[in-house]
Amino acid sequence: MDPPSTRLLAATAALIRSYAGTQQKPVWAGEFNTCIQELSDKDQAVWLEKAVLAAIDEGVSWFSYWDTHDLDPKLFFYPPLEYNLGLLTNDGRVKEQGRVFKQLADAYRGKPVSFPNTSLPAPPTDRSQDGTWKWFLDWMGWKPQAG
Repeated sequence: MDPPSTRLLAATAALIRSYAGTQQKPVWAGEFNTCIQELSDKDQAVWLEKAVLAAIDEGVSWFSYWDTHDLDPKLFFYPPLEYNLGLLTNDGRVKEQGRVFKQLADAYRGKPVSFPNTSLPAPPTDRSQDGTWKWFLDWMGWKPQAG
């Protein structure tokens, strides 16, 4: 539940806008999910709510979740963590994260997007993967804990 997990969608929107040169750039968070096997369904839902609300605060306009349904392990050959990422079970039961996603959609549907009114950050000067992650962490104000 650290900021690099729950605020990544928001940070990505900030990065997109820094390259675009405007805070009013519409951003779509497409095919996102947590992919953390250690989280229970309840914690997956908590993560989803935190991540989406942080992204909404950063002016993300639209969201599409990675999986609508869990995968049936008898039919596919994916890594184990891929099978339980859905908002619904294989038999169509709505999971806790599915309920949260619907509640968020119901709460924000049709409302105008609030774009950030903060200063536009400059894009990363180091455009490597490491430089971009440093930019994300600096934007979040997050420093890893030692030890």
